[in-house]
Amino acid sequence: MRLAITLLSVILISTFPVLADLSATTSGYLKEIGLDPHSADIQSVSGDAIRAKNGEVASLDELARQKKSKAEIERFVSTRRFVKAYIRDQTTRLPATDHYDASYLTDEEKAFVQPAFRKAGDELYLRSLQQKGK
Repeated sequence: MRLAITLLSVILISTFPVLADLSATTSGYLKEIGLDPHSADIQSVSGDAIRAKNGEVASLDELARQKKSKAEIERFVSTRRFVKAYIRDQTTRLPATDHYDASYLTDEEKAFVQPAFRKAGDELYLRSLQQKGK
């Protein structure tokens, strides 16, 4: 429990909020590509910003400014929503690989979710071995 609280604290400190509300430009772009800027999914990550090791920032505002694709923005939203849910409940189902991008996680978040992905990979490997044996 202490580990989870510590990790959550580190994560909250390392992800700095850009703005609670999306900019008008970002909202307009999201509408333009067919996403509802007022949806619960978008709103739940509207303040998330991740600073990469190279100094670049990933946030909804930044992705919209760069005119990223709908799929890329959905990947950001899905990844951020997953990690928040996983921090609350480690039995949270892993996202599909095309809805997940580890570059949208902090180093602390990556370390926290890595065991779940490792376990899932081990289970898939064991299942494939069992199927070959049949």
